[in-house]
Amino acid sequence: SLFLPAPATKTKSQSRPCFSENPKFHSSASAGKHKMKEERERGVMARSLAMVAVHIHLGAFLLGTPGSFALVPPRPRLLSMASLLTAPSHVSSHGPAPLTSQSTSLSEAEALDLISDDAYAMDISSITEGSEKETYIGQGSGVNEGTGIGALSGFVQNIVGKILTRKNRPVYDKLWTIIEDDLLAMVKESVPELSPRRTWFSEPGSTPEPYTFATADGKCDGTVSCYKGGRIDWITTCKFFSNKLGFGNMRIDGWTNRDTRAPHMAVHLCIVFNVIFIYISLVPRANLLFDDEYNDYVYGTPKEALNGKQLNDLHIQCVEDKAFKQYVSKSHVVNAFMVAPTTLLYTIPYNKKNFNKVRDLSIGYVRTWLDMLAEEDGPLMKGVDSKETQAELLRLDVRTRQFCGRDPDTKNVVGIFGPEVTDKLVRTLWGDPDDNVWKSR
Repeated sequence: SLFLPAPATKTKSQSRPCFSENPKFHSSASAGKHKMKEERERGVMARSLAMVAVHIHLGAFLLGTPGSFALVPPRPRLLSMASLLTAPSHVSSHGPAPLTSQSTSLSEAEALDLISDDAYAMDISSITEGSEKETYIGQGSGVNEGTGIGALSGFVQNIVGKILTRKNRPVYDKLWTIIEDDLLAMVKESVPELSPRRTWFSEPGSTPEPYTFATADGKCDGTVSCYKGGRIDWITTCKFFSNKLGFGNMRIDGWTNRDTRAPHMAVHLCIVFNVIFIYISLVPRANLLFDDEYNDYVYGTPKEALNGKQLNDLHIQCVEDKAFKQYVSKSHVVNAFMVAPTTLLYTIPYNKKNFNKVRDLSIGYVRTWLDMLAEEDGPLMKGVDSKETQAELLRLDVRTRQFCGRDPDTKNVVGIFGPEVTDKLVRTLWGDPDDNVWKSR
């Protein structure tokens, strides 16, 4: 090596241990020899350090950067001229490597290996039998025989279905303006990199466009659209309405990528009879039991998007508003997913005033989410440059995004559209069909 001195030649005396294994052989003579040996070693070290200083100044001159240099302890491994010039990220195991994309981002192979366990393989076969009848839609919509208007005879059910359709379809269309004209439009404006992507219903290479699905009799139809860009790894809008049963469901789900620890976003709205069902949440990407800073910052800190209010203030607002009736699921699976402390899970009678309340809450949550996506420092950027955090986010995101594979309401969708359409619909909600992470699911 040009920069580091060659190791001193080992002598016969140096090759022997400093101390005998048997203490009875210790003597003042051996102590004197040991003292002489230490003096010789100090002399060798002094000459070596002098050589290091000469080599450093010589190297600086050769590199065109002359000047004074502070002497630092040499690394435990020898470095060649080439290795010092290229500065690879693996030069030393002592201290962090330079923050380059190569050293901090997960390779595709690493990512796929992290989620190869059976815990990340979900499908609707894991849904608890019978739980689909316990959901709000399952109880009230008539999707399941014996529940809601599903308990009525065929003739009466058709009449009631037509009445509900005439009453609820205008509400459904109005709710969709919140999803499409307010929330998605706001996302597109805030994230100009966002662009349409294909669904799992279309072939690879096809032009990205919304996909419309329907039942064989045409009495229930829906549409799903996908987008991707910026710090949004995947965002979908989806809706369907049953003209037979007179109810409709819609949602927008925004999945954040691993450039930030900002939460995911979900706004789900449903109209059953004349009641709006809402699920509005910013889903955490940290263990809130251990990460107080994340919990306080996301849910308990005043936000500009909320005019100085906290997300927790909106939660309290709904708790104290008698128009909002909290919905508590009977499913342990659903309840386990409700990990955000400010999740809004309520039913509220439809009228103009209550519609505006739902709209304002939806806009407030999404606007807060978009502001968090744009942050460049603070708690949401903590550790994102490390592979450990990248791996943690990947595993958490895959499990979180696959929740609809365990959601009892997914069985209700199977009951309406069949397993093949539902499978592709669920996969579209999960993630990008051109992303190998989601291809592997």
